[in-house]
Amino acid sequence: MTATAGHTPSREDAPVARGVVVPPDHVKTLPPLAAVLRRRGTREPLPARDWALFAMIVLYPVGWLLGLTLAWIPLLSIPMALELIRRGRVRLPAPATLWILLFFLGLVSVTMLGATVPDALPPEMGIGRILAFCQRMGDIFAAGVVLLYIGNMSERELPTRRVIKFLAFFFVVLVIGGIAGMFLPRIQVVTPLAEVLPQSILSNGWVRSSVKIEFAQWQSILGEAASPRPAAPFQYTNTWGQCLVLLMPWFVIATLHGPRTLWGKTWPVLVLIASMVPTVYSLNRGMWAGVAILVGYLVVRMAIKGSVMPVAMVLVGVALAGLIVLVTPLGSTVMERFDNPHSNEGRASLNAAAVEAAKASPIIGFGGQSETIGSERSIAIGQSPSCEQCGNRDIGSDGQLWMFLITQGFVGAGLYLLFFAWMGWRFRRDHSWVGIAGGVTAPLAIWFSTIYNSLGMTLVIMMISLALLWRNETSRVYT
Repeated sequence: MTATAGHTPSREDAPVARGVVVPPDHVKTLPPLAAVLRRRGTREPLPARDWALFAMIVLYPVGWLLGLTLAWIPLLSIPMALELIRRGRVRLPAPATLWILLFFLGLVSVTMLGATVPDALPPEMGIGRILAFCQRMGDIFAAGVVLLYIGNMSERELPTRRVIKFLAFFFVVLVIGGIAGMFLPRIQVVTPLAEVLPQSILSNGWVRSSVKIEFAQWQSILGEAASPRPAAPFQYTNTWGQCLVLLMPWFVIATLHGPRTLWGKTWPVLVLIASMVPTVYSLNRGMWAGVAILVGYLVVRMAIKGSVMPVAMVLVGVALAGLIVLVTPLGSTVMERFDNPHSNEGRASLNAAAVEAAKASPIIGFGGQSETIGSERSIAIGQSPSCEQCGNRDIGSDGQLWMFLITQGFVGAGLYLLFFAWMGWRFRRDHSWVGIAGGVTAPLAIWFSTIYNSLGMTLVIMMISLALLWRNETSRVYT
């Protein structure tokens, strides 16, 4: 049928190919999915999916002020896990299977919570031991979720630049917290959570310290008198030091690719200089070694990349930092710290006890930490102001490696170390800026595992770095 003057062709007028089914007029056909996605990509931005990650990192100080630091990260990992479940199909790097196995073996280790570690005191099966187990497993779970969550987000859904800004912001928070720990060390504030928790839970020292705001950790490092060490917004100086070192390369990347104005170039340098002061006064030798590892790694990787100018800038920066330390009171503090290595003996004793515990239960460990019978100073004398190293001490409190040895045996400790070693080796050829900043996480994680416990925010920062490294394999943002 042909169209005539004054007649508008209808659907019935159009020729129909054989074998094609034409829906009736009252059925609306949908445009092709590809066309919808194409229009959405040019006109409609995808909904923001980074609110949980934003809250976990940027709003962490809020959780600290509320007394929620123990639950902050595990709780915020739940919406991330739900998002992964909603997607159905989740990619994961091969080394992640080791982390999954580490988590499930940890769950099995709950059966050993009531067992007695050889040459240690019998465990007290109270609320504190159960909470410590739940906290450790919650942190391991949350860290794995963060890795998969960021790794499965596309660049449009969760831009790399945005995540790096989160990390750079938190670096500035730690610098401010470190300075506050130096100048306001005696401030103590009871958080809202501490006001509502029952006394049966607050009686546990670990819980009580987590719901109390303090800018510094008081310890006897130089001489007999206790002195403040920067810690805010964490409980422990060691956690503060680890996170500062892990975040430093991301802060540098964020500022190098930031505004080109004079102020945009000046304020990052001032922040880095300011970070030196609490770094020195933290008296944290392991942190200082971590900075050395970081600088050495960056110089080698940037030299391989062929970036001569950044290498020269790093070397000049190191020289200036050394000069500042030498000509200021910071230098005497560093030398005095090396002259007082009193913790070495205690660490060696506790680490040996962790190895003995792993020998007794090599596959699943004992589920939790235990106390030694006395200490290396005495098996009878308790802790006192004149002998803080006396008394019972926690096995596994001097490093993530030793903590896994007693809680999850040789298998758990091996899985932890192998995961980071494999991730570092897997992406060793990525010489982009993200590849360099993410790659240094592996050697730093292995180093810190021998001297510091790495849970909570420390693990999250490590996993974010590795996730950006993994995702950078397909979407190069910083070349």
